[in-house]
Amino acid sequence: MGNEQELVRVGELARRLGSPVRLAEQGPDQRPLFQGRLSWQQLRSGLSLHCSDCIELHDFSTQVEVSPRLSLVLFMHGDGQAQYDDRRLQVAPRPGRPEGLAIALTEPATFTRQAHAGQHIRKLSICLTPEWFESGGFDAHAGIRRLIEPSQHLALHRWTPTAPLLALAEGVMQQDAGSDLLSHLQQEVRVLGLVHGVIEQLAGEPARPLRQRPHQQRLVQRTLELLHSGEADGWSLEQIAAAVGASASTLQRQFQAAQGMSVFAWQRQRKLQQAHAALQGGTSISEAAWQAGYSSTANFTTAFRRQFGVTPQRVQKFY
Repeated sequence: MGNEQELVRVGELARRLGSPVRLAEQGPDQRPLFQGRLSWQQLRSGLSLHCSDCIELHDFSTQVEVSPRLSLVLFMHGDGQAQYDDRRLQVAPRPGRPEGLAIALTEPATFTRQAHAGQHIRKLSICLTPEWFESGGFDAHAGIRRLIEPSQHLALHRWTPTAPLLALAEGVMQQDAGSDLLSHLQQEVRVLGLVHGVIEQLAGEPARPLRQRPHQQRLVQRTLELLHSGEADGWSLEQIAAAVGASASTLQRQFQAAQGMSVFAWQRQRKLQQAHAALQGGTSISEAAWQAGYSSTANFTTAFRRQFGVTPQRVQKFY
């Protein structure tokens, strides 16, 4: 998806988004709007992929006319303020808690999005047109038909970013949109895997995510509160489990089911989020690495880039 330091300018938006774009504010075509990675890829007829992993450089809003489609969106980082015609959309994923959303459009609509200077956006969007469903005969499926029938125009559906879906999404985000056949096929396979998992949830067959009972939900909530407090920093899994009243195996299983990742993977993401905020406040890279639990700035930089799509140096330089 390009170099992480790449500047995306006004005149390049249509190519990057796959559609003509209107910018509400007037300005020269060479004015940079984003820094990072922004791409659009047509994988096959009726199936396209849009990936964003960038920092917004100004306050601005864009408008795009979109045709009927089912959009499957995974928000990983950043505050999503947008609307389709008059239907407002507000998404703000918390650290370690990506949000999945499906938006059904059964007639053309105007998509408007508000950007904010300094905000880091990380998300992917898969667009499936009615022609794509028809070409595979999928529109005859009762569960899918309920998602794309005319009465569903502007309907919003939540879906659960399970661990397997998140792994596929990370693979999609990290692969460059190469033009060679093998890269294209590899990306298409990942995207179709995401489509399968999400539509399986939305169409209701079967419900894969584990349904947690109230006491299991309370266990996960107690764990999250403990981790958020910072008191458990440096603790072993057994110590954390004892503090919330569970065995280590039970805690790991229930936490993985609810959060889509292990306890320590969640902890790593939380510490990297704190390091990101510290860098914005002027903290040095070595200090931020230490706060995040890394003795090596090189290892910290690798983990930071994997999480946010930009290096600590880039965040520090921008702020």
